[in-house]
Amino acid sequence: MMMYLPAPDESLLVGVLRLVLRIPGSRSLKDRRRVVASLRDRVTVRHRAAFAEVGHLEAHDAAVVAITVVGNEARQLRARLDTIRSDIELTAEAHVSSVNVWILPMNGHDAS
Repeated sequence: MMMYLPAPDESLLVGVLRLVLRIPGSRSLKDRRRVVASLRDRVTVRHRAAFAEVGHLEAHDAAVVAITVVGNEARQLRARLDTIRSDIELTAEAHVSSVNVWILPMNGHDAS
C-alpha cells in the first residue's frame, strides 16, 4: 500500500459537468448513439476532457452525459466546463435540458 504524501502546495480538484440532452429527430438508438458519439469526439478532442454517457441508455431521444476535467484551481475548472457547455449548446443535434456542475476537492484521504 502506498502512502499518500501531498506536496506542500498541492491542490487537486475535479470538475464535473452533468448534462441531460434531448435529441429531437432521433428515431432509434442508432440515431441517438451517433449524436452522442459525435459530441464525445468533439469534447475529448477540442477540450481534452473525459466524457461518459451515464443515463437514459435505452432512450432513443435523450441522454445523460458527464464530462470531467482535473486541475488545481476551481475558477479555471469552472471556466473550462462553461466553455464545454457552450460548445455543446451550439450543436443543432442535441438540446441541453438540464445542467449540473460540481467542483470536488480530492484531498487524498481515500487514495489507495
